[in-house]
Amino acid sequence: MLIASLAITLVAAGATTTSAKAKVTTKTTTQTSSKKSPTTDKTKAKPEVKPAQIVQTYDVDQPLPYHLKAGYVYTSSTLQKQLGNVKTLGTTTWYVTGAAKIDRTAQGSGYSKFYQVKSGNGAQTGWVWNGNLQPISEGTFNIAMKNSDYFNKQNVISMGDSITRGYDGYETLDGLGYPTWLSRYLNTNVNNAGYNGAYLVSTEDAFTTGDLTATVNATNFKNYGVATIAYGTNDYGHTDSTLEAIQDTLAQNIQKMQSQNKNLIIYGILPLTRYDKYGANSDEVIAQGGYSINQLRDAEAEVYKRYNIPYLDWRSVDPNLITDSNYKSRLWDERLHPSAKTYQLMGRDVAKFMIDNFPKDRIPKKTTTKSKTSTTKKTTTKKTAAKSNTKTAATVTKSSKK
Repeated sequence: MLIASLAITLVAAGATTTSAKAKVTTKTTTQTSSKKSPTTDKTKAKPEVKPAQIVQTYDVDQPLPYHLKAGYVYTSSTLQKQLGNVKTLGTTTWYVTGAAKIDRTAQGSGYSKFYQVKSGNGAQTGWVWNGNLQPISEGTFNIAMKNSDYFNKQNVISMGDSITRGYDGYETLDGLGYPTWLSRYLNTNVNNAGYNGAYLVSTEDAFTTGDLTATVNATNFKNYGVATIAYGTNDYGHTDSTLEAIQDTLAQNIQKMQSQNKNLIIYGILPLTRYDKYGANSDEVIAQGGYSINQLRDAEAEVYKRYNIPYLDWRSVDPNLITDSNYKSRLWDERLHPSAKTYQLMGRDVAKFMIDNFPKDRIPKKTTTKSKTSTTKKTTTKKTAAKSNTKTAATVTKSSKK
């Protein structure tokens, strides 16, 4: 009985051991299987995105500029593939060229309005949900140019006529004129004091509250570090003011501006080429004042030279901005007033000119604090390393003595 009982016990023990081994084996197999599963998941193909469909299209009068504030740009209206997102395309200017109502039911969404867009340089096109676009005057849109830091804390006032205001010949493009682009490219505050129809010289028959003299009288230039002056095209086109009157008025106002703020940085901007009768280039056409656009430009330039003021002459700075071959697309009214896209080109040219002609003695000095700190850190590290080596050497010497 004892022997039989012992045998039964041994058999039971053996069964228990085997069972335990089996459990271990099973556990090991399970672990191996769990390790392989992530690799298997990675190789699984992503579910195919079904195409969205356009159900209605809308007309776009003029391509206007926006920037991406969130979300994605898709390569086509099917919204199946992304061109990029706000991180990769957040500093790109997008012009809306079309609009559509798109059915995204197949993708798990409803109906949404999307814009067809083209990048400012024309290299990229795509589709964006309208809620992810923001006007270039709003939000975070960092496109500051190199050395734009010259204008840090320098409030700018831009004085001029409808071209400064941002008029396109049919309506004022609020927040889209070249002063807005200046604020982006220079990364500073710009007050657009442009006024539609303004004159450089006010006369009894031709004057506005935005004329040069009226604007200067109404402005406290102690509140500004920089000012731009851009008048003259309306004097040429609508008055008989002489070149002498234009030069005298410009000089008097410059003197007043400088007397208010001796540190004020002033830039002159000469008139654009215009096309008046039957699409004729007015650069050499004599108007009722007895001078051409080119003569007007030269007369204004003489005054700016007299006061050592840098002036932007489109004839040399960007002769291809408005030409006989492109004016019908660059001037929205095909006569005088720029399109939204041309205002961006102007803003870029003016910003670059202002940076390049910033007074040399006023350029902020680059701080060297960081490099000194870096040098100090390196020196400290070397000294620490030297001390560490000395301690190590001493320890080795002591050890060898022992």
